[in-house]
Amino acid sequence: MIRRNILSALFILAACLTFAVPSYAAKPTTDKSCKECHKPAADVIRGNLFGVSEKFKTVQVSVGSLIWVIKYGDDLKLVGADKLTTIPRGKAVAVTFSGPEKTPYAVTLSVKPEAKVPPGQLITLDELKKLVERGPEKGGFVLVDSRPAPRYKEGHLPYAVNLPLDKFDSLKDKVLPKDKNKLVIFYCGGLTCQLSPESARRAKELGYTKVKVFHAGMPAWQKAAQMVVEEPGALQDLIEKELAYVAIDLRPAAEAAKGYIQGAVSVPIKDLAAAKERFPGDKSAPIILYGNGNIEKAFHTVRNWGYSNTAVLNGGIRAWTKAGGKLLTGKLTTVISYVPKPRPGEISIEEFKEIVEKGAPGEIIVDVRDPDETANGMLKGAINIPGGKIKEMVSKIPKDKELVVHCSTGIRAEMAYEDLKELGFKVRFLNALIQIDKDGKYEITKK
Repeated sequence: MIRRNILSALFILAACLTFAVPSYAAKPTTDKSCKECHKPAADVIRGNLFGVSEKFKTVQVSVGSLIWVIKYGDDLKLVGADKLTTIPRGKAVAVTFSGPEKTPYAVTLSVKPEAKVPPGQLITLDELKKLVERGPEKGGFVLVDSRPAPRYKEGHLPYAVNLPLDKFDSLKDKVLPKDKNKLVIFYCGGLTCQLSPESARRAKELGYTKVKVFHAGMPAWQKAAQMVVEEPGALQDLIEKELAYVAIDLRPAAEAAKGYIQGAVSVPIKDLAAAKERFPGDKSAPIILYGNGNIEKAFHTVRNWGYSNTAVLNGGIRAWTKAGGKLLTGKLTTVISYVPKPRPGEISIEEFKEIVEKGAPGEIIVDVRDPDETANGMLKGAINIPGGKIKEMVSKIPKDKELVVHCSTGIRAEMAYEDLKELGFKVRFLNALIQIDKDGKYEITKK
């Protein structure tokens, strides 16, 4: 009996502890780029500022693919900024909050300060451009990208080698030069990024005498429209995930037909300058160039047209095949087509707004937020079915109409979409930030 009572007490204690601890593990609070310097904390969100809504008194912070929507008030304490609305979108921030993760309330918002670099270690954009133009051999330098491997793979400076800070100790002997008097230049994600300054500090400790930091980093290089190089693995990821991209084969058409990359369009380099009107209207489209001849000139031609995500495939076709990439044969298309693919089941913001404003007899808007969230306001005509209760409330959901699901960020809406689709419903979901007041007025922000 005593043993049974002890076991019962332990069970009750465990249950109490389980319910006493907030379930913050369900949603990531710290962006990968922040984990180099900070450990995740239950009451701090570290990521990049996605947006600010003065109307709804919320800030949106992106942590990877997740968008946190955090309420704030007049008592919000700002650190590193005078006004919330003057903080640039994409700026690294840390938000200390109170309350549950479903309805977090911002207490403090801190803008990440610039990383400190000794003045003698700084190298300017113009100085680095001149070195890159000469190349590593003539310039006598080694250029090191301190960012994580996926970031490097997506796009890096010409001639750069990758030495992520978290792999510094294990890879330093393979990446850094044996000659410790050689110029070594580190860069990372910009003025607030700590990766390159810390890498430089470690290199100095190892005895390297000529260590520099390109403090402005990748953002400044891209802003100056300098050439960006993409690794074959990044293009392979786009293909495998069936994401939209534009690959331009700059070789003569006859040569390209002997072996080209999936999805590539033939635009011989001699014809590139006259092909501007054939390129997509969406200037954010990822453009990957490869081929023979003056690829750098081709890059600048396309980049100067305003395509900010232009890159050159590092090593071209040879590097592609060496990395395991497959080649297709036959005549290439000359028509450039770029249609960003929505996620399966995604409804456009425009169509969603039309359903909300005009109503549609064949659709029902389903709000899958929890009651404590919907208490602050719901869309007119919407019904509330919390995402976690869909399966137990399935009998109350009409099956004769299409369901249009939304939450506050699109994350739970997509999960609800999957559940409802599995249950046999005709359903779509809104993949966007939406905020609603008590009068049913709303504001939608594209993610």
